[in-house]
Amino acid sequence: MSAADVRDMLDLPSKGQGPARPAPKRVKTEQPGKRLDGIHRELYALLSSTGAAGGAGAGHAGSPGALGGEGLMMHPISVIENRFKAKPNWKQKPTPWTWRKFTNEARTDGLELSHWVKGAPADDGEAVAAEYPFAKFNKQVDVPAYTDDEYDEVLQDVSWSRRETDYLFELCREYDLRWFVISDRYEYQAEDGEPRSVRILEDLKERYYSVCRRLMEHGRDKGHVEWSSRDLEVYNAMNFNKEKELMRKQYLERLLSRSPAEIQEEEHLIQEYRRLEEASQKMVTERAELLRLLEAPQTLKTFAQHHTSQGLAQLTSNLLAADKNRKRRAPDMATIQQLQLQQQQAAAQAQASTPHGQKKHHDDKHAAARGAALSKAEQAQNASVKRVAKRVPPGQEDAYGVSFHDKLVPGVFLRSTRISTLKPAIQSKVAGVMAELGIAPKLAMPTSKTCERYEAIQQAVATLLEAKKQADKLDGEIRVLRARKGE
Repeated sequence: MSAADVRDMLDLPSKGQGPARPAPKRVKTEQPGKRLDGIHRELYALLSSTGAAGGAGAGHAGSPGALGGEGLMMHPISVIENRFKAKPNWKQKPTPWTWRKFTNEARTDGLELSHWVKGAPADDGEAVAAEYPFAKFNKQVDVPAYTDDEYDEVLQDVSWSRRETDYLFELCREYDLRWFVISDRYEYQAEDGEPRSVRILEDLKERYYSVCRRLMEHGRDKGHVEWSSRDLEVYNAMNFNKEKELMRKQYLERLLSRSPAEIQEEEHLIQEYRRLEEASQKMVTERAELLRLLEAPQTLKTFAQHHTSQGLAQLTSNLLAADKNRKRRAPDMATIQQLQLQQQQAAAQAQASTPHGQKKHHDDKHAAARGAALSKAEQAQNASVKRVAKRVPPGQEDAYGVSFHDKLVPGVFLRSTRISTLKPAIQSKVAGVMAELGIAPKLAMPTSKTCERYEAIQQAVATLLEAKKQADKLDGEIRVLRARKGE
């Protein structure tokens, strides 16, 4: 073996060459992590990024078919380890409990009891009586009390004695105004001379609230003080009406004693009422919309722009331009004849009232004024007369095919395009009816008369369809009423 071979094996540069090339870096292989306990081998292989971390049976690293290989997408899997409850720390000092006496402030008999309380005992060894924590929940209703003078003045009642009233108020204090319990425990034994009657729950409420209201009124009148808002609210809340309460309970009993057929009929009536209410609301809306269309249109612009001189000048120019562009209708023959007759009558009256010496001078002035005032009217009259002279005799316009128009639309158009159309929903139904009648949707010869008759037929068919709709609606309502009556 030569020195060159040794240098080549040790990766040393040969003689006359530069520095030795760096050694290749070693790739660190990932050490498999600590295997978790309590998990299957196949599931642990899925957690590995190469698929070979789970040991045998997991497949070769990098193979597409192996579990957990590079061809599969890894999803996070929650692993729950088996953990047991921590052992108790027996060396910890236990919490002391003390047997203490206590008194309940809610009791009036002064009974003293004992219970276990968390904490160390007192220094002297004696248990200290502590405040009972549940005494704060003892809430009692403030039932008013009255004296003999107050009862004799304002609380007397024919159907209630003083003894029975005291018995009622004692039950109210004992059961905290729980009226169902009070009514169940009410067992008053009337003495001789007292009115005997069976008291129901409403009688007890009426007597109690009436006594409370009278006591409040008596205290206000006696002390001459004004009630606060809270006092007035309490006074109004104790206004008990026995008749209304009995009526309310009767209505509730009737409501709960309904049969399934009555409930179904009531639901049907409610649905019918809602339908009629919606129809009425829709009719009111349509009527308001129609009235809005019939009324004069309301401008959405303000008049602030016309308050200045520049705005007024612009408005005047716009009005003049609109007046020039407006086409004035020529006066008809009756207006021309009436105007000529008025002129002749005025000339005759002027000749009869003017003297012979001033006749010629008056005629000249009248002729000049008439010529100045009626120059435009005469021009319009002459043009109108010429047009009237060219007209055919009345009743023969159809024979000659002559028609007159109030206003002509500029441009060329087809007469069939001017036929009025209906709403899309109604138009389809009208087209179906006219197809049944054998009328083509498009006119072969749309003359003026043909188009006029076609529009009249459309309107008649639409009217008949609307009448049929209303008739079907009334027929359905009649059948429903007859079915209810038959049930």
